Amino acid sequence: MKIVHVLKGDPFSWKAHEALRVSIATAINNEVYFVCIRDGVYVLTKWEPEKLGIEPFDKFWETADMIDLKIIAEEEALHDRGIFKTDLAVENVEVKPSEEIKELLEEADGVFIW
Repeated sequence: MKIVHVLKGDPFSWKAHEALRVSIATAINNEVYFVCIRDGVYVLTKWEPEKLGIEPFDKFWETADMIDLKIIAEEEALHDRGIFKTDLAVENVEVKPSEEIKELLEEADGVFIW
């Protein structure tokens, strides 16, 4: 199955961690995409969540690499927030325009919005 998880909210809430946990779990037996749009792109940056008492995301990114979770950032969201690919903490991020993300969502067997 092709499953897409879309994170559209900021990384400061429980949703970001939960979205990554569920994405990783579903990626074990499926083709899974973790797509960051709007403020969700901040979760991919080099911010330091532990300074706010939030669990860091490092382990998630390591696990995502091992299980081939595909991570996508919306090009327009990065641009609107002044974020460049060099600002991202995750190396294997694909930057795609919203039109391609829309096509991915239409092709998916399941979509989860966070």
